[in-house]
Amino acid sequence: MEVRLASPDDRPAWDSFVAARAEADPLQSWAWGEANATAGERPVRVVATAQDGAVSGIAQLLVRSAGFGRTVVYVPHGPLWDRDAPDAAGVLEGLVAGIRDQAKAERAIVVKVDPRAAAPPGPGDLDQRLGALGFTAARHDLQARTTRIVDLLDGGDDLAATWDKDARNLVRRSAKEGVTTATDRDGDASAIGAFHGLLEATSSRAGFRIRSVTFLETLARELAASGGWFLTLAALKERPIAGAIALRTGDRAIYAYGASLREPELKHANGAYAALAATMRALAGDGVRTLDLWGVVEPGDSDADAEWAGFSAFKRQFGGAPLRHPGTFDLVIDPLFHRLRDIRERLRG
Repeated sequence: MEVRLASPDDRPAWDSFVAARAEADPLQSWAWGEANATAGERPVRVVATAQDGAVSGIAQLLVRSAGFGRTVVYVPHGPLWDRDAPDAAGVLEGLVAGIRDQAKAERAIVVKVDPRAAAPPGPGDLDQRLGALGFTAARHDLQARTTRIVDLLDGGDDLAATWDKDARNLVRRSAKEGVTTATDRDGDASAIGAFHGLLEATSSRAGFRIRSVTFLETLARELAASGGWFLTLAALKERPIAGAIALRTGDRAIYAYGASLREPELKHANGAYAALAATMRALAGDGVRTLDLWGVVEPGDSDADAEWAGFSAFKRQFGGAPLRHPGTFDLVIDPLFHRLRDIRERLRG
């Protein structure tokens, strides 16, 4: 096995490997790294290959400055390797060694990883596998620990039958109110601009940070060529009132971003319901099998962030099977700077 830095020539094999892994999603795709480069997180890609040159594991590292000439490295929803292969332990060990070497070259304080659980769940010993290689559980998760996976079925009546009654009624009500939907697959700049306007309104209302137009345009450009970009806008009288972005890899997709207006006159328009329903139909029509709603807390989850209650309740109306991921793990590269960073974070609360 060889572990090395990937070059642009490796992109087709890299993305094919991501598409083939049941636990993989677009955050380890080449496109995600290119988009994050616009946000100050430089991608560094480590690939493990077998003797015949076939990819056996990958890790896309996002490197960002932590000040004082140091960095923090994040491997979003990775690394990826064939967990059931006879040489799975060796591939993971080689990937981690490659990650560690690159982190040292980048003067990293810590490497953060959060490999996903498969759907349905596969081996449940990821924490032991990572722990044996020097990782420890992080104090905070960087991504949602829990989600729901929706089987898109036929994308029509069979799918709608799996939704809550309220969701079905509100989707129908939206159509009766005159709301129309359209799904962009090409990365149209005007559609992205309209969605970003909705995202800004949602951010102002809910108080969270959002991606830039440049990030979305880059992501769309990088994904559209392979059929991985779905942006749905719901409009009332030709005015965009809600939108949803889904990102596809293989026969799976994630519901990456949603946005909507909450003006009093739009109370019965239910644009968010129309946008998500139309996105599901578009995905199913293009052969996508499942949609990860990407961040759903279940009722009674004592570990859940209270701020997630609203959008989780919305997503749960569209059904899906709950899935819990193992969480974020840290590989400390520089113990002294890591302790200083930890103290600073604790003081900030």
